[in-house]
Amino acid sequence: MAQIIISESELEDYKKTAVKWGTTLLDLPVRTAMDVLKYMYGVNKLRGKQKLPSVSADSQIAPFKKNRSGSAQVNIAFRELETFLGNSVEEFAPVDYAAYTMGYDDPIAGEAIKGASTTALVLFQLAKARGQHIAEAVLLGVRNPNGDRTIDLCDGLLTIAGKEITAEKISAAAGNYFKLQNQMTFANACDLLKEEVVFRINPFLRAQNNLLLCDPLVADMYNESYLATHQAVSYNDAYNQPYLEGSNRKITIVGLPELAGQKRMILTQKENMWWGTDNANDEKAVDIMRKDHYTLSFATNMWLGAQFRSIDPRCLAIIELAD
Repeated sequence: MAQIIISESELEDYKKTAVKWGTTLLDLPVRTAMDVLKYMYGVNKLRGKQKLPSVSADSQIAPFKKNRSGSAQVNIAFRELETFLGNSVEEFAPVDYAAYTMGYDDPIAGEAIKGASTTALVLFQLAKARGQHIAEAVLLGVRNPNGDRTIDLCDGLLTIAGKEITAEKISAAAGNYFKLQNQMTFANACDLLKEEVVFRINPFLRAQNNLLLCDPLVADMYNESYLATHQAVSYNDAYNQPYLEGSNRKITIVGLPELAGQKRMILTQKENMWWGTDNANDEKAVDIMRKDHYTLSFATNMWLGAQFRSIDPRCLAIIELAD
């Protein structure tokens, strides 16, 4: 039971907890964000920038000629994944959590917390709360060095895509941008996504195992539409249809809460969506200190960044809903 006024012994207990469980406290926000990060490729121990190469080539075998000659065409394009340093310094009063119990079967913290103290459980809960904001940042973040929120830490994938659309590197002409011609409804979503997405994207992209990250409402519309239009089809034996019709099970539709209300969708492979961090270093990045008689300060820091490995139409398509 936490005391109303923080004693030196309780302060020392929190400090020892921060040292003992430092790795867990750094890892918890990332693990909590895995509802989004699991659809991306993660890189650890990255501070600053890393080049992501994309290699393509063109070489042909033509009918035999003794005097044939030609030049090799190998193209190497680089995109850059950059992680940015962020920190959190939050004040809390232990007495506020005196009657609070975090279940020992917590799916994020795992089995390790069975031996954890009450002070550790409080810090775990505070660390976990950051995960949702990390998930939001890798999708919708807009880098603002003077910001005070996680979403200010780095550019998210949709922000990066938006900048490439402005630069016309992602465009209808390039074949990696499509705007749906008709407004999506609960009645037409299945046919609309099949005809205006599956049948329009680059055939090499269509041949890969892709994810369609979208507003959960889009997934709901697709399920309702599928149910209404495929009642007599023998394989319509489940309400939740994870694959877009016509994609040969190559496009999995994923409705993410963080994308609620977004008009753009990302169609690409997990291996093409990268996120980076550095929470496996030797530096201790968790600290507890006293603010006043009743309040402690919990400080930690982490690195975060996101990027597409390639925006080639054979790897990526940005789909925008009709107005």
